[in-house]
Amino acid sequence: MKKFILSYLPFYALIIFFISNMLAMIFYPGGTIQDSESVGYDFFRNFLSQLGRTKAYLIDDYGNQLSNLISFRIWSSGMAVTGILFLIYYFHLPSFFKKKTAILGSFFAIISSVCFIGTGITPLDVIVHLSDRQGNILNTISMFEMHVFFANNIFYFAFPSALIYSYTIYNSKKINKVYGTGYYLFSFSLLIYIFILKFGPSPIDGVGEIIQATSQKIIAILWVVSTAILSFGIKKVMDAK
Repeated sequence: MKKFILSYLPFYALIIFFISNMLAMIFYPGGTIQDSESVGYDFFRNFLSQLGRTKAYLIDDYGNQLSNLISFRIWSSGMAVTGILFLIYYFHLPSFFKKKTAILGSFFAIISSVCFIGTGITPLDVIVHLSDRQGNILNTISMFEMHVFFANNIFYFAFPSALIYSYTIYNSKKINKVYGTGYYLFSFSLLIYIFILKFGPSPIDGVGEIIQATSQKIIAILWVVSTAILSFGIKKVMDAK
């Protein structure tokens, strides 16, 4: 079971991530933060999270936002399953390296995976009203705030995990150093994205929307692909035994 998890699970996660996102993009009606009349999904202007909205930004002739439930269900399910598979993978990964640094790296990666799941199951355009038996509203919970919290923390926790695993992989005698070098590059990419996230232009601006939306996709793809490549390296080692 451990060999299957370390050798194949990230590949399944990679496939699920790409297929769910591609299908969700196809079914997304349209609209961006800047343009509520654009039809279809714009790779450079729409964020991945907008696939997880229950309603698209695109409006009909009566000024109502079009339903995005098909895209929402596909994307949310894909994100949640991908996060679960990564959580299981990183939980078992330290057993391959047998180093304390790997345990610490997986600690951060598991938190990041939980945030991955949380991002998928919190539609950012939903507001939940908590009421008593008489129907009086006691509290209001915005899924938007929860969604942003989970989405940002995917990368805040992925960075220390990637950095620690870069060191662990590079200094391990069990696997080729090239995988450690690749993870160092991934860590550097995460740092750049966090810098863009914190100090980059606002997505409300035209150019800022393009920079933020595009960089988000690039780093999400790099995280999934980097994990799959590491899994390939581990599979080669295990198959050679």
